[in-house]
Amino acid sequence: MDNPKRIAVFIDNSNVFHHIHDIKKTDKSWVCLYNPLILAEKLAGNRNLAYVGFYCVRPPSYLLNGTQLEKRKYSLTQQYYGIIEKLPNVVIKFGDLRGTKGQLQEKNLDTQLATDMVTMAALDKYDIAVLVSNDGDYKSAIENTKLFNKKIENLFFKGSLSMAIDGKCDIKRRARRSFFVKLDGLDGI
Repeated sequence: MDNPKRIAVFIDNSNVFHHIHDIKKTDKSWVCLYNPLILAEKLAGNRNLAYVGFYCVRPPSYLLNGTQLEKRKYSLTQQYYGIIEKLPNVVIKFGDLRGTKGQLQEKNLDTQLATDMVTMAALDKYDIAVLVSNDGDYKSAIENTKLFNKKIENLFFKGSLSMAIDGKCDIKRRARRSFFVKLDGLDGI
């Protein structure tokens, strides 16, 4: 018999990317440009995957006027997001970058994810939310989501579980390399 639980996976890609980028310094086998649908399917297991939200920011435009490596990073990131936009059942949402080169800040990324998590809970779009992030800024979103009798699972990276959300989630799982499978269709890498 199928498990009727509906799973919504909320991926803070900026958070994930930075953690994987750091891990790759000592373990090159991790993949930064991963397939978010495969990640979500692995996290859902035999449960029904109701939503996959991929929250990210576009690369800064100054890269287009930079070195060959910077131009390549810009192009590859744009290609990556373009492929993700075509994945079935994955919703990609973009935050904004504000500031100047070297002092950029992401805006409206965490807010979109938190708002979607709480709003979808209120509308009964899922039974269990899986938050893929170590960011303590999601504490109030987790607390408010639980007001709607939803369960929260958290996928975190070893050594970086936020104390603000530790204990707030019903289940916490450590990220494994096998969860992050390279996205097909990317040139090079």
